[in-house]
Amino acid sequence: MYLFDTREKKNAHIKAYFDKHKIPYKEVALSVGDYMLEGGHISIDTKRSLDELAHNLLNRSDSHRFWREVRRAREQKITLIILCECGGKIHEISDLAGWKSKYSGVTGRRLMDEVFRCHISYGVGFLFCDRRSTGRRILEILQGGEE
Repeated sequence: MYLFDTREKKNAHIKAYFDKHKIPYKEVALSVGDYMLEGGHISIDTKRSLDELAHNLLNRSDSHRFWREVRRAREQKITLIILCECGGKIHEISDLAGWKSKYSGVTGRRLMDEVFRCHISYGVGFLFCDRRSTGRRILEILQGGEE
C-alpha cells in the first residue's frame, strides 16, 4: 500500500495520477517525507520548485526543520529522496550550477554546493522531474526503479 503524508497539501495532481491508474493509497502521518510504501525503506519528499528547495536548504528559519528530517531519516534507516518538480533543463545535481532564482539572491552554484553536501554527508538522493510526471516518478522510485 502506498502511503501519503497527511500534512502534504499540494498533491492533488499526484492523487489524481494514482486515482486515474487505480493505485490504492492511504493518508497517514509519516515521520519522514511525503510518500512511502508501507513497510518500505525509501521515502520521497517533494519540492514544488527549486526556490522551495533552496529555501529549505539555505534559509535560516526553514533549514533547521529540513535538516532535522534528514537526520531523522538516517536514524530510522530510511533512504530519503528529494523529488523536485522543476522541469526544464535540470536533470541532475550538476545542472543546478546554471540556475538563477526569480525570487531570491540564491545562486545556482550555492544551491548545487548545498545539495551535494546533503547528498554526500547524509546519502539523500536528489531527483528532478516535470510536475506532469511526478506521480509516475513516485511509483518508479518506490517500486525500486531508481534510488
